[in-house]
Amino acid sequence: MTAVPEPARPSGRVLSRLTAPLRFARRRPLLLAGGVFAVVALTAGGTWGWFEYHLRAARREVERGHNGTARRHLDACHSLAVPHRELLILSARVARRTGAWDDAEAALNRHTERFGEDDSLVLERLLLRATRGDIEAAAVPLLARVVAGGAEARLAREALVAGLVYRFRWAEADAVLAGWLAADADDPIAVLLRGKLEEQRQNPEAAARAYRRVVELDPEHDEARLRLTTLLLTNRFGAEALAHLEVLRGRLPDHPEVGVQWARALALEGRTAESRAAIAACLAAHPDYPPALAERGGFALLDGDEAAAARDLERAVELSPGDLAARAQLALVLARAGRREDAARRQAEVDQMRADGERVTALIEGPLQARPDDPAVPHEIAQIALRAGQVGEALRWFEAALRADPDHAPTHRVLAALHHELGNPALSARHRALAQRAARPKS
Repeated sequence: MTAVPEPARPSGRVLSRLTAPLRFARRRPLLLAGGVFAVVALTAGGTWGWFEYHLRAARREVERGHNGTARRHLDACHSLAVPHRELLILSARVARRTGAWDDAEAALNRHTERFGEDDSLVLERLLLRATRGDIEAAAVPLLARVVAGGAEARLAREALVAGLVYRFRWAEADAVLAGWLAADADDPIAVLLRGKLEEQRQNPEAAARAYRRVVELDPEHDEARLRLTTLLLTNRFGAEALAHLEVLRGRLPDHPEVGVQWARALALEGRTAESRAAIAACLAAHPDYPPALAERGGFALLDGDEAAAARDLERAVELSPGDLAARAQLALVLARAGRREDAARRQAEVDQMRADGERVTALIEGPLQARPDDPAVPHEIAQIALRAGQVGEALRWFEAALRADPDHAPTHRVLAALHHELGNPALSARHRALAQRAARPKS
């Protein structure tokens, strides 16, 4: 058997070099400890500097109303798990503005647990209540801040307008905006809210003017630019939409809505091959994005491939039940494919949704403006939303009905049944008890 050679041992000189750090540590322990401390301090200082950079950037972007950009900087700060008052307040503010109200509440609760109550927390809770539509509770203290002026006045006005728009209280929202714009006609956040109000009132030209103005004042305001391109495409202004979408593609390269709008604008300009390629690229990155599926289904229909069109459109409708255009196109595809019963059923759904949409518009523009405290109006809108399978929207309107009348028995009865179906037995029992109490004759 061949002997296995022993591994070579380091020579005395090599061994001396390897053990030199240990001898140095024994001779100069304080100097070594100082060096280690310096390395740790430099590392910690670099980390804290990185945190401060992103926090400053988030603060600046929140002030400008750039919620998407602000969120990216805030996420960077949160990645370090550093407890920080302002980080939680800014996170709550961005979540509130973008409709992630539960996330906003969670951030404020973390602030309370870690730092207790302070003025910034009290203000942000008020702003959240107003934005969620609880105008009755938040209006007086927020209007006091408007009168006092300063930085809080702007935040107070923003939350009041957002809450009034959420409640479809157009005249009051208009009044708050008028005062705000009289004080500062070029405040991008005020002009953006003017656009949202006009859009809700179904005044697309006025809304587009407002969004154009925001983009003039702040070319980096992605939300305003995206809202503008949506209106432009709805009204078939492909060339202007393309110019704005070029900017958005540079700033938001992975945004699926931007990708679909880019494809639609190309199609409006007759650039069909590029439009198809854009949809393919969007679906490669976001395979279940309903608008992109609907667009690909439309192209398949143009190609005469009813089977492929039906697959894409059925998937789009499954993922986004409220997409009326996709539903209508699906009914057409099924009819062409000879699936008459399915086509008739889908067309009946489309007809019902159109009738419901017209009824909701009539209720919002008429009775809701004339009788904002009548619970029957939001109750009917909620029932329509529930019939369309839009549970979240239905809950919003049932909440509005109970805000108008906390003892509205019809709403409590429906909510008892709905929460039973949703698997919320405690809420179901609560609303059932409230419905029974409300139905008792008042002595």
